[in-house]
Amino acid sequence: MKPAGRYFACLTAALFALAGGPVHAAPSEACDTEAIRALAPADTTVSFAAREFGGGCRVHGYVTTNDPKPNRVLFVLMLPDDYNGRYLYLGVGGSAGALPTVPSELYRRGYVIAGSDGGTGAKTIADFSFQRDPARALDFAGRGVHVSAKATQAIAEAYYKRRPLGRYISGCSGGGQMGLTNAMRFGREDFDGFIVGATPMPGSTFLPNLFRVEHYIQTHPEGWISPELAQKADAAIMARYDAADGAKDGVIADTRNIKDFDLGILAAVGFSSAQIAEFNAIRLDAPIPMPEMQGRIQPGFPIANLAGWTRYPLGRSEPPWPSVTIKSPGEVLGGGASFYHVMVETMIRAHHPDTFYAGVNDPAELARLGMEENKFQGSVDTVAQSGAKMIVFHGVNDEAMSYLETMKSYEDIAAKYPDHGKWLRVFPVAGLMHCRGGIGPTDAPEKLLEALASWVEKGEAPDTVVATRSAMPYNWIEQGRLETIVSADKVDGWAREFRLCAEPARVALTAPGLDPKRAQNWICKTP
Repeated sequence: MKPAGRYFACLTAALFALAGGPVHAAPSEACDTEAIRALAPADTTVSFAAREFGGGCRVHGYVTTNDPKPNRVLFVLMLPDDYNGRYLYLGVGGSAGALPTVPSELYRRGYVIAGSDGGTGAKTIADFSFQRDPARALDFAGRGVHVSAKATQAIAEAYYKRRPLGRYISGCSGGGQMGLTNAMRFGREDFDGFIVGATPMPGSTFLPNLFRVEHYIQTHPEGWISPELAQKADAAIMARYDAADGAKDGVIADTRNIKDFDLGILAAVGFSSAQIAEFNAIRLDAPIPMPEMQGRIQPGFPIANLAGWTRYPLGRSEPPWPSVTIKSPGEVLGGGASFYHVMVETMIRAHHPDTFYAGVNDPAELARLGMEENKFQGSVDTVAQSGAKMIVFHGVNDEAMSYLETMKSYEDIAAKYPDHGKWLRVFPVAGLMHCRGGIGPTDAPEKLLEALASWVEKGEAPDTVVATRSAMPYNWIEQGRLETIVSADKVDGWAREFRLCAEPARVALTAPGLDPKRAQNWICKTP
C-alpha cells in the first residue's frame, strides 16, 4: 500500500472507532494464561485464559482484597476479536456468589464483557449468611465490584492497546445494587454509565417493610394464598383492569391508572376473609413503625402480577416454614418456602444468631432489624456531580419488589436535585417481572443499554425507548401464569412493541381502537 493509502486507511479506522463502530484491528495475538497475566495489575491473579471457540478470549481470575483479612473476588472477562470500544460489567442478583452469564448477542456485537461473584461465596442467591464474615460483607457492599472492574478494565486496555469509548455496568435486583452502590461511592471513576434495575433506591425502607410482610405471612398461616388461588385471582384482576390504560391487550401498563381496587374480585374467586387480609398486608402502603421514621410510608406490592407472588413473598408450600437452623437454606427453599423467608432469616441470623424473625412480636424492633440491613454506601451527590449517566428501570409486573417504590424514590430525588435530568432517567416497564420474564418486553435491558451508550457517547438523553417482545414466548409455567406453554397457534401475534416513558411521563394509547402492539400508537404524557 502507498503511504497516502496507509494514511487514509488509518484515518478512516480512527474516525470509525470514535463513532463507536466495531474495530476490526486484531487485538493482542496471544490469548493464554501467561500472556494475560503479564497484562494484569499486581493484586490480580489470572488463573486461566484461552481462545474461545468461534473467536475471542476468555479470562478467569480473582482479585485479592486484604482488609480485614484476605478474600478472593472471582471474575470473568470476555475479550471479543471485533471490539466495538465498549466495556460492560454485569451485576449478579441476590447474594451473588456466582459469575454472571455472558450475553452472547452483546459479545458478538463487540462488547468486552466482565463480571464478578461479589466476593461472597454464597451457595444460593437467597442465602445472606456470608455477611457474618466482615471481609465478604465489605466486598459485597461495593469493594468487590470496584476492584474487579479496575482489574478487568486494565487487562482489556492493555489487550487492545486503547481506552474504551464507554464503560458501563448493568444489573438488576442485587446486580442493580452493585451498580447503584458503585455510582454513589465512586461516581464516574469506574463507569461512565449505569443501568440499574429493580433494586432499592437511596432512602428506601424496602427491607423493614419486607420483614413486616414475611412476618405476617409466617405467623398467619390461615391467610396463606396458594399458587392455584393466586392464579385464579390474577386472571380475574387482568379481566377487570386490562383496559385501564386504554388498551385491552393482556397487559396492565401502569397500576397507578387503577384508582380503587375492587376486593370483590377476590371474594368471587374464593378468597376467605383471612386471605383478603393477607393480600392487603402485601398490597397496601404501610407506615414504618419507628418513632424516628414517623410519616414514612412504604409503597405496597402492585397487583399486576399476583400469580408471581408465589415465589418471593408467598412461597409454594403453606407456612409456617422451617428455620435455616434446622435445614440448610437450599433445603428450605426446595421445600417450597418463600425466597424472602430464607433471605430475611439468613440476613438477621448473620448478626443475631439466636433471633428468629417470626418470633419478634414488636413491630418497631422488627423494623429496626430491617434497617440494620438497609444500608446505602455513599451519596447520590457523588453520581450527580460526577458527569456519569444513570438509567433506572423497574417492571410493573415485578413480583419481588414494588415498582411503585422506585417511582416514589424518583420523586424524592427529583425534588432534591432540580437538574437531575442531566444524569438520571427512570423507566417503568409494562409487563416485565423481576428483571426478566413475564408478558412485557424481552429486551428492555439491552435497549436501555443502547440508549445509555448514546447518552454517554453522543449526549442524546433518552426520554422514550422502544422495546420489543419476541415471537417466541417464555414458558409460563415458570412465570406462574394460568397458561402453561403457549401453544403454536398462539405464537402468531405474540410479538409486539412497547413504548417506555421516562418518569414523570406515563405511557398512553393515542386513540381508542389503535393497534396496541405498535409503539407508534402510544405516547408519553405527563399526568
